[in-house]
Amino acid sequence: MDEPSSDTALAAPAFGYVDFGVAHGLSRAELLAAAHLDETLRADPDARCSPLSYVIIWKELITKLPDVVVPVEMVRALDPNVLGVTGQVVMRADNLRHAAQLIERFLHLSDTAMTMSWPERGDLAGFSIGHRPEVLAMRFPIEAMLGVGYRLMQHASGGRVPISEVTFAHAAGYPVAAYEELFGAPVRFEQPINALWFPRSAMETPFVGRDPVARRYLEAQAMQLLAAIPQPVAPVPELVKQVRDAILDELASSGADLARVAKRLAMSTRTLQRRLEEASTSYQDLVEDVRSAVARTLLRDRTRSIIDVAFELGYADLKGFYRAFKRWTNATPAEWRARA
Repeated sequence: MDEPSSDTALAAPAFGYVDFGVAHGLSRAELLAAAHLDETLRADPDARCSPLSYVIIWKELITKLPDVVVPVEMVRALDPNVLGVTGQVVMRADNLRHAAQLIERFLHLSDTAMTMSWPERGDLAGFSIGHRPEVLAMRFPIEAMLGVGYRLMQHASGGRVPISEVTFAHAAGYPVAAYEELFGAPVRFEQPINALWFPRSAMETPFVGRDPVARRYLEAQAMQLLAAIPQPVAPVPELVKQVRDAILDELASSGADLARVAKRLAMSTRTLQRRLEEASTSYQDLVEDVRSAVARTLLRDRTRSIIDVAFELGYADLKGFYRAFKRWTNATPAEWRARA
């Protein structure tokens, strides 16, 4: 199994995803083996696994359950108790604003590769998430992550957080009506960010499980668990994350043209290159990193032809893609796919 980083994620939800597959007729043993998950970890609510295990489980579910709207049905089947101590802390918050602060504080207990922000748009506040390029490229995991956030907010508030709309940056892969039924709000795809949107006033929505005493004990436990997670030697600068996200969005349409990415970030190409140099990287290195990660994700989906993968990565022809992929992996795309 390829391991592109030292990121880790809470293992309990992964077992929930396996259970979802089993409930729909898939083999538990095959799902666990494919994802390199050890069943003995299930007994430990704080056990951790590689985020790549999630990527593999998602690939298996989407490929083998073509008639199921996997992200929607998975969110419906979610047991909030699999969200670990973070979920327990959040459910005892005072209100949505307080919950937002707690989620941000303990986010990496759920997944060290996940990012989040609380953007504003007119009279709306948003809950937005991001992840590694190979996860964003799969699309459906992001849908489930926002869905889980929605379920947690509604569970904690007694269903009183009013959702105005939901936006996803990618194209729809299933009927939009299924998502609108889940969220109870308009859902729009191919938008600037992945986010839940609600009136700013909703940030003061009280939580029915508010419990300051129990929360303090849970926060202490969460801090201990957070301190035990190995930290990266050098955290990735925020600018680098933003550039990677912009590159991902621009790959298929412009081949990640530097000028277009710089415009997305409201800076000149020269300024962008200078700031990346200050962060000890370069634009071309980031394009290579994103393409390499996304290529592996797309090639695992055997319903996609290799030429389609090349075009989605912004290559004008197969020759350029083959040359780059051989440089990354010392194998052709077809050879790598056969072993994946």
